[in-house]
Amino acid sequence: AYTFQSPPSSTESGVYQCIMRNNGVAKFMKQKTTNVVIATDPSVMVASSATSIYDGTTAEFTCTVTGYPVTSVTVSKDSLTLDCLAGTTSGDTTCSQNPNSPSEFVIKVETFSADEAGAYKCSAATKWYKTDGTEMGKSAENTKVLNYVKASTATLTFDKNPAEVGDTVILTCRVEGSPMPGSPNITRTSKNGSATLIGKSCIVRTAIAKECTTSLTNVDLTDNVNYRCDVSNVIDGVTKSSSDNKNLVIEGNAVATLTLEPADQELDVGSSLTFTCIIEGNPLPNKLKFERKGEVFKEYDSQSAGDDPQITRSTYTLSYIKTINKLQLSDTSKYTCS
Repeated sequence: AYTFQSPPSSTESGVYQCIMRNNGVAKFMKQKTTNVVIATDPSVMVASSATSIYDGTTAEFTCTVTGYPVTSVTVSKDSLTLDCLAGTTSGDTTCSQNPNSPSEFVIKVETFSADEAGAYKCSAATKWYKTDGTEMGKSAENTKVLNYVKASTATLTFDKNPAEVGDTVILTCRVEGSPMPGSPNITRTSKNGSATLIGKSCIVRTAIAKECTTSLTNVDLTDNVNYRCDVSNVIDGVTKSSSDNKNLVIEGNAVATLTLEPADQELDVGSSLTFTCIIEGNPLPNKLKFERKGEVFKEYDSQSAGDDPQITRSTYTLSYIKTINKLQLSDTSKYTCS
């Protein structure tokens, strides 16, 4: 007689044989075989190192299954179902049995994206038959939720660059991220380095992306500056920031400006008057001329003269300053900057 332990364990399941031998002579041996199943209810535990999975990384979690006899282990999400005992694969998702731990099944999602986010259900079932042929068995399941996260990104574009003086330029800042970032800040940095916010209107394009635009109307050379888009979102309590910036290039014919200091054009004899002749354009103008009727004060051609200490150059301007001290009546005239 053989007595099973109390309570019986599934490890005692198996094929039992009762063998009789007559004086060790093989031809007189008799045996009886029976299959004993000591079933235990299934259970499923799931575990992973992270539940927030970054875009493009690999997600991995495990299902630990106990019970006897386990005849089915599957993992499912939406329309996806994988047979873990068979080690099946669908797209970037696989489920396989750990060869070093048979009760552990590893679910892996390569190149995680927003489509892979959601609840993954791990299910297990036991099945056996009584001596009268009655099918017996139970099932269990557990769920693991994987959240898709993506650090915010910002991309700044112009619908035309370079643009010409007088054009309308559409500036677009596209931001992406999960959770969805808030509205970005769009700034314009002037030539003196000061930054100012500019208005925008935003449209949600997808579950993780929005586009914010602003129109720069009737642009001139003062719009020939740097523009920047800044955005951020918060993932697991950590702020993820991103920015993009680009220079807008405005092309236009040369423009001449003549200023006086003092600005009052009615001056006393003996006083002083300072003229500033500025030529602005993109590409940078190569010629400047300042004159009064019958007399040329300054004529400059960068292609032939090169650098001139009396000429101040910047990216888009040439400038020349002329001061007349102790004005006389003969200085009454028309002055031209060209």
